[in-house]
Amino acid sequence: MIARLLLALALGATLSAAQAETIGLRFIVDTALGSTAGQQQTTAKRLAGHVAELNGYFRNSEVGLAAEIVDIEFSRLESAEVMSILGDMENERRGFPDLFRRAAEYGADYTVAVVGHLLIRGKRGCGRAYAVNQTVAEISSTRRAFAAVDIACGAHTLAHELGHLMGLNHGALVDTCAPEQGHTSAIAPYANGYGQGPCDGRPAAGKFGTVMVGGWMKAINGDGHSSLPLFSNPRIRDARCGEHGICGDALTGDAARALNENARYYAGHEEPDVHTLRYASPELAECIGSKYRERKVAELDELVCPKAGIATLAGIERLTALKRIDLAGNLLGDADALLALNGKAIEKIDLADNPRLSCTAIDRLVQAYGRRLEASTSCTRPPLDE
Repeated sequence: MIARLLLALALGATLSAAQAETIGLRFIVDTALGSTAGQQQTTAKRLAGHVAELNGYFRNSEVGLAAEIVDIEFSRLESAEVMSILGDMENERRGFPDLFRRAAEYGADYTVAVVGHLLIRGKRGCGRAYAVNQTVAEISSTRRAFAAVDIACGAHTLAHELGHLMGLNHGALVDTCAPEQGHTSAIAPYANGYGQGPCDGRPAAGKFGTVMVGGWMKAINGDGHSSLPLFSNPRIRDARCGEHGICGDALTGDAARALNENARYYAGHEEPDVHTLRYASPELAECIGSKYRERKVAELDELVCPKAGIATLAGIERLTALKRIDLAGNLLGDADALLALNGKAIEKIDLADNPRLSCTAIDRLVQAYGRRLEASTSCTRPPLDE
């Protein structure tokens, strides 16, 4: 039986920087990592931490992407072998029913299977992406946007496998260590990892690899040495990046450039249904779930939830197509979330009979919406300092 985990902590994994494109991640986790509610919560927190680290990789690499968790579901997975898992995902079977429909429902740009002991050809491994997508059509396809990872391998593996789905490959250094395996075949000639060092497996100063070099650092720098948490970018200087501190090559190792050039495609796979978004008010979530279920964000232009006991509107700012809003007769203590909506598109907001709403809050809304706002004539103002 499948158990879904919709936790508010997933909101904490949304670290969108200004002007960054947001990608939605849906995790399908083996029930071995969540057989009890407590274990599920622990696993969810762990995944939220991985996504927070992933967002750090994007920021530090000067990449205009940010990831957020849109859903975590626990399901019994029949196999620990990575190719079997990917095959089950592709065919929506054995633990992955309705995978692509659910991706559309939750607005998941990428779906990631998570296990506790991943096998690659019978040996313990960290992860595998469905493909190194190499065209705009491929990186835009939900049916080519899934991977499997071992939870113990952390944010590094998540970033690496997502990189493959986004069109990045291992790079020239790995191609030297393992020739004729297509390690430089990517969405662009420069969409590769970058590193320095011979393939001797012996730790030495100056050896390094960026995140797409991945586990191949073992062949370059010995056991226990992973690649840097950075996508290759020749414009970035870091003391860990070899003798000259240069973390990429403009012609063969500039993954950051490729990510920025294609960001809109990575974030454009799926749009969530409005009932799957997180709302701070259970009453608001109930109203939206009962009245507007299966409506896409871009389709919802009217929200009518009067006399529903709603105390806060946090989360409503995600409903970017709203034009008409009726929240009269509720218990709103603040309405700042309304200020984050598309002000030019708003035609009417009815907040009449919300006695807890302060005059200061109403004044801010009046300044933003003018006569398009209907609110109580009586409100509470904070006392003046004596």
